[in-house]
Amino acid sequence: MNKPTNTFSRRGFLKTSTIFSIGTIAAANSLASVLLKKGNIAIVSDDIAKNIPPGWAVGQLKSALERQGSAVRLVSRISEVKPDEFCIVASGMNSAISKGIFKQNKITTPIEAESLCLVQTKIKECQAPVLLAAGTDNLGLVYALTELADRVTCQKTGSSTLQFDEPLIERPASRTRSILRNFSSELEDKPWFYDKNYWLSYLDMLIYSRVNRLNFSTGMGYNSANGVSDGYLLFPYPFFVTIPGYNVTARGLSEDERKRNYEMLKFIGEETSKRGLQLQFGVWTLAYIWDKSPKATYQIDGLTDKTHANYCRDALATILREVPGITGITFRVHSESGIPKGAEDFWKTQFSAIANCGRRVEIDMHAKNMEAETLQAALNTKQPVVVSPKFCGEHLGLPCHTASIRELEMTGTNELVDTGKGLLDGNRKFTRYGYADMLSENREWDVIFRIWPGTQRFLLNADPALFAGYGRTASFCGAAGFELSEPLHFKGRRGKGVEGGRCGYADASLNPKYDFEKYAYTYRLWGRLGYNPEAKPEIWRRAFSSEFGNAAMAIETALGQVTRVLPLFYHAHQVSANCELYLPELYTNTFMADETKASDNADTQKPKLFGNISPADPQLFQSPNEFAEVLLSGTVTGKYSPVEVAQWLENIAAKSSENIRSAKAQLGLEATRPNFRRIEEDVLILVGLAQFFAAKLRSGVVWHVYHLSGDRKAGEKAIDLYLAGRNIWAKMAEGAKSVYKTKISYGPNGHWIDRIPSFDEDIADLRKRLEIPLNAANKIDTSAIEKAIKISTSRPIRPNIEAKHQPEISFQSGKPHPVGIEFKGNQHSVKLYYRHVNQAERWQTVELKQNGKIFEGEIPADYTSKRFPLQYYFEVQTSQTEATLYPPMDEDLSNLLYFVVRRQKN
Repeated sequence: MNKPTNTFSRRGFLKTSTIFSIGTIAAANSLASVLLKKGNIAIVSDDIAKNIPPGWAVGQLKSALERQGSAVRLVSRISEVKPDEFCIVASGMNSAISKGIFKQNKITTPIEAESLCLVQTKIKECQAPVLLAAGTDNLGLVYALTELADRVTCQKTGSSTLQFDEPLIERPASRTRSILRNFSSELEDKPWFYDKNYWLSYLDMLIYSRVNRLNFSTGMGYNSANGVSDGYLLFPYPFFVTIPGYNVTARGLSEDERKRNYEMLKFIGEETSKRGLQLQFGVWTLAYIWDKSPKATYQIDGLTDKTHANYCRDALATILREVPGITGITFRVHSESGIPKGAEDFWKTQFSAIANCGRRVEIDMHAKNMEAETLQAALNTKQPVVVSPKFCGEHLGLPCHTASIRELEMTGTNELVDTGKGLLDGNRKFTRYGYADMLSENREWDVIFRIWPGTQRFLLNADPALFAGYGRTASFCGAAGFELSEPLHFKGRRGKGVEGGRCGYADASLNPKYDFEKYAYTYRLWGRLGYNPEAKPEIWRRAFSSEFGNAAMAIETALGQVTRVLPLFYHAHQVSANCELYLPELYTNTFMADETKASDNADTQKPKLFGNISPADPQLFQSPNEFAEVLLSGTVTGKYSPVEVAQWLENIAAKSSENIRSAKAQLGLEATRPNFRRIEEDVLILVGLAQFFAAKLRSGVVWHVYHLSGDRKAGEKAIDLYLAGRNIWAKMAEGAKSVYKTKISYGPNGHWIDRIPSFDEDIADLRKRLEIPLNAANKIDTSAIEKAIKISTSRPIRPNIEAKHQPEISFQSGKPHPVGIEFKGNQHSVKLYYRHVNQAERWQTVELKQNGKIFEGEIPADYTSKRFPLQYYFEVQTSQTEATLYPPMDEDLSNLLYFVVRRQKN
């Protein structure tokens, strides 16, 4: 490739940059129309570049260059480019000039939607250097142009800003990369909802992060219409539209405010469309009678059961007609929406507004307890249908989709019936917290994994390795992608809103201008690594480098490490799948031994004590009690133990602490700036949480050793471990006291400092119990007890194996599927665990037969005949006392822990 020499100013930027945009924009008030009046852009036929979003992106790049001192001209023809200028050509990939450049440089272009290509070259039509920014479609070209704008904005100096030694070609790993923004609180959410400048900055940030869908949702402030106090936007339609023939109003809402709300919805629709973003409108509550909420504000007047369905149809039809920027509707379709089970006629009526709207509008249905009849009603509209199950309960677990769900959610699955309709009929409790039975092959619907806001709500989180892992698993079994509940989601929920900034800071100097700016790096990593998990580090790292200079790498490492703390702990220790009952960031104590302190509301198995808490993935992880029993019984399992999880947490804390100290030292006086302090304070809190969780997990194992054996040394050691964790927590909480408010406003969650009395009470209870002689049920050998304590308090070492296994691309339905694995070195035995990718089912096991270094077996023919993909992993017993799993957990915790094989297409 020819590498042109660019002319740069003293600041390191092009003296003159030329943007040559192939095509113009038809819209009367568009950017291009304004520029046409000045004679800057010629009309050239190109189906991609003539549309509105690329025109907006051209403006973004032009502004970025001008802010850095470049003189930018928009010219009509490439022949107008001067020899000493630099030419940026914006085009679709199928234009003549793009094809010529690709052919000249021997580039094979992507064909996937939203793909981009940036290539620097020289062409015979132009004496100046040429940089082609091309996209397969509107959004691909927007991404190409905003990639350049981002480089210019972040790269303060240096000639490399717009220089490409080799082509940059990127294609999306998943089709949907969505952010869910919910209106939860009239007090906390009206300010940002009405702030147009906020929206412009927020939407710019999303598109620069390569998010492609915004879900603006209403009605999620409550799980049902019971106990409502803040009714604003709960039943959304009358807050936006008045419908002729119906006198439906929200009590106390003025007509001026209703009009203002509707104008803002239209504004959001226009601005998302301008940038090429999809806009989903979320309607989570359709209940209009709140009879168990006598103190609710904005109660609904003017509806009856007879008019309810038709009103909802006509209101939605009006919104879709008058807000064309809305590209999809999200519904909660189970009883919490206010529509009872079996009310299929209501859904048919509601969906008819979408069926008859005259354009493509997606129906996105929250998957919990969704009935086959509701799904069929959506499919009958002939519009695109998406089913959106929760990713890992109402939290953010590790990137690997859990190999199983808890036993609580498995209850009743034996009564399920396969009717051949696409979903199983019967007790669908298993749909609450995972993908359930939604991933069948040849399905007529799409799937998007919705990540609920339970694990990471307000503390900073951003880890390139972990987020790339989510990006890879977003398309699991052909799914469309992820929807992430944004940071601060559910802030002020259930009428708990407070004034003073949504970030919850007691130290007002830490508040950014807009609350989302605190999480700019989170959005960048989530969106860009969701778009391309294999992206080069420079793609995401440039923003931190621009902000923090030489300290950027240490900050990235510190924040990246502690980002793993909450997903890991939740994955291994799921106190509750319900994000209202369990907030790991503000962990509420689960007692070790006192069952009277257990919450009746907590959705966990009995006894509701710390050691008995199930992992989110009980197939691959052990509870503290389970591991203690394994240690004392001498049984062998390859499952990940709580002691291993504790060691991972301790390693994370150590590495993060080291790097945040290093970053602070490198920054010097700059470390007092709010942008660093926000990161530092959250890192220190998460380090404290990691160390506390590690100590309590170890304590939980040893306490159960005491419970089973009656050995006093075990009891004393458990208390010592717990006390050490409690002291770490107290130190962390004291530091956080001056940073965050005493109530973070997710309901009565309080502050870390409030939790210490509960720990003290728990420890005191254990001391009392230790003074009462415990008669163990079975006599356990002293050496086994000592060994169990030693293992529980030391660094675990998992057996290391070298194995070779390449999963098949597909399997044939109705035929046995052979599976083999080869080892370097001798193994004691190997088990194959397999299951359909269907969480209503339990795992099957087969002992593999040894043939030299290879262990072989098969998944039976009758099992492969079902319509689901297959997943499997190996448990390898390396000796009579040790075992491990294959594939193993990667060091960065980002990989799938099993293999997946898709059913062969007929």
